[in-house]
Amino acid sequence: MTDRLDPNEKLDIDLIMQDLADYHPPRKGWTWRVCPDEGVDMGGFHYHDMSEPLTNSVPMPAAKYFEGVDPQPSPVVTSEIASGRFEDDLRRMRMAAWNGADHIMVIRTTGQSHIDGLMEGTPEGIGGVPITRKQLRASRKACDLVEQEVGRPINFHSYVSGVAGPEVAVLFAEEGVNGAHQDPQYNVLYRNINMYRSFVDAAEAKKVMSGARIFQIDGAHNANATARHGWKVMPELMVQHGLNSMFSVLVGMPTDLIGLSTVPPSAPPAPKLWYDLPYAVALRDFFSEYRMRAQQNTRYIESDIEEAIRTHVVDTMISMLTSADIQSTITPDEGRNLPWHYNSVRGVQTVKQTWAALDGIKQLLTINREGPLGTMVRDIKERAIGFLAEMVHAGGYFAAVEKGFFVDSALFPERNHDGIARDGSGGVAADTVVERDPDYLAPVSDHFGYNNLPEGVTDPSELIGGDTLTNPEKIVYIDELDPQDSVDARLARTAPYRSGTMLRPEAEWAGDGVALLQLMFPDNADIAREAALETAKRMGLNEPEVVNLQVLQPAEGCFVEVKGHVGFEIDKTQLKIPEKVELLPEEELRQVVNQNGINVVAGTVGEDEHSVGLREILDIKHGGLEKYGVKYRYLGTSVPVEKMVDAAIESGADAILISTVISHNEVHRTMMKKLAELAVERGIRDKMVLIAGGTQVSREMAAETGLDATFGRGTKGIDVLDAIVRTMRERHLVKEAADA
Repeated sequence: MTDRLDPNEKLDIDLIMQDLADYHPPRKGWTWRVCPDEGVDMGGFHYHDMSEPLTNSVPMPAAKYFEGVDPQPSPVVTSEIASGRFEDDLRRMRMAAWNGADHIMVIRTTGQSHIDGLMEGTPEGIGGVPITRKQLRASRKACDLVEQEVGRPINFHSYVSGVAGPEVAVLFAEEGVNGAHQDPQYNVLYRNINMYRSFVDAAEAKKVMSGARIFQIDGAHNANATARHGWKVMPELMVQHGLNSMFSVLVGMPTDLIGLSTVPPSAPPAPKLWYDLPYAVALRDFFSEYRMRAQQNTRYIESDIEEAIRTHVVDTMISMLTSADIQSTITPDEGRNLPWHYNSVRGVQTVKQTWAALDGIKQLLTINREGPLGTMVRDIKERAIGFLAEMVHAGGYFAAVEKGFFVDSALFPERNHDGIARDGSGGVAADTVVERDPDYLAPVSDHFGYNNLPEGVTDPSELIGGDTLTNPEKIVYIDELDPQDSVDARLARTAPYRSGTMLRPEAEWAGDGVALLQLMFPDNADIAREAALETAKRMGLNEPEVVNLQVLQPAEGCFVEVKGHVGFEIDKTQLKIPEKVELLPEEELRQVVNQNGINVVAGTVGEDEHSVGLREILDIKHGGLEKYGVKYRYLGTSVPVEKMVDAAIESGADAILISTVISHNEVHRTMMKKLAELAVERGIRDKMVLIAGGTQVSREMAAETGLDATFGRGTKGIDVLDAIVRTMRERHLVKEAADA
């Protein structure tokens, strides 16, 4: 294919997909921006904290008043992109790069961290992209072209964590991935992967990453994103940063490859600066030898895009007042849907505009450590040191995790005893660490730990004439495993919209036809919601959905945003306002769980190997049942319905949760009915809550199948828990607080 892109021509996705079996990245390793010490002069202005400008870019709208200048911030700027179809993300990467991003972070598909091995081919992802060799090659190949077009190297990034961490690290080193998340604590705390396996794997992965100069970002920010009170976990965040950083150094990773993923812990209406600024200062004091990846707040993003952007402006200002080697962006629509094309770009624009406005701020303002700021900084440091000391006293990190030290909602040294606790001998991949024999020999590069090399051998790979890191011709390339669930099949369907004469509005995928309406109705929230939906239908939008509703005044009006797939008056008296179905408050659910010790048995039934959706309903990371204190026993995939019922009886479970994704010949309905019938036969129907879910399941199926509740796409853990608690209350199976 051509070595150059034409800025006025679309990215040829079909051409990029050609000859991937023979593609190898032209460069490897992380790249920083070039920032002249003397500053940058552009359009009659002198900038103090900017990098060299781009060859091609899209400037800010107001640039037309300033000779079209497009100043580029000094730190690397991140855009997180992952729609589930990587071929559409390639076009978004180009858009993000033109607007100033040079760090493209691809989120993995939901559940990939629990897969013990590499994925292959190009299946469609859920909540992210399946990371495979073919996907990486196509993405890196596109980035090669785009970085030439904009005139700046682009760092491509994904995740080295999960059960297959070392394998993924080798894959990334082979395919020229430039940056990656790697932190064994993420495995332990948020994915319940065995502690020992996680740290053994991490050592190997970090060694491989170091050899390929892959920049590492840790996972401490997940504590902030998971904790009930994000602003109270600051001492713990410091400890988590320290643990991963020092472990990385001990493994042999250079400090210039170690990045701390620091997230501002609060957001308005909290007095943000009084929490976030002292934390940022304390963190940089403690960890000055490492790089800072400043992420914007995700914990407190709701459906209002403008609210998120305003918070992210303050986040960026704090980065400028302290320091940031990488300024990560968060798409402002993350709180209401998977990020859309233009919102990924808006995230980058927020950083670019804020950085230009506050350029050189540290030459005009200084951090005043005299007074309250200095006191707060010291307080955070003392609490962090105390947390670390208590962890050591308790027996070390593993012992502390077993005792639930981490992600506790109280401010240390107080504890609410609601942290995440993991069993050191349990978790995914428990009992899979094998000690190396004395004659163990691995003829590969960048290998961690004991290796019985012959005398005089310094490069183990020489024993086999080079490994895949030194001789890429040895890499075995697998194209596709499923021709139906593949990029070729998807590209064939979208060809009229990509290269033909057809054009539709687009948010995520080629030809998806998604459009967004912004409306104001002068009435209360219930009326405004139904009026907006009715308006969208009459305008011809299919499947309209309210994605944001902002009350301007309870009686006077509401601002409503409606999305749908591609005039008149509305009589509000003719609108039928549906009965409002509200979930029980989270605190009430937690109280019921705590009072009754609710536990469930869960598994994927039939001959079905899908587990991703059910895992997310159960696990704490995405707000699953575990977040509210529910204990669960996961039986795995392809579980007979009989085994589900037997396990529930044996463990005294309060509920049975089955996932049934395969729906050929109405198998999902058959399985659901079978569960209800077996429960009746075993005499437990009135004692247990029966719930099913799957991609082809709807709420209406509960009645026809005899179950208590059924859920389809988009279900969260709180939805399932709400159904469990309501059903148990109806049957008088719960003990309420007043009865205790």
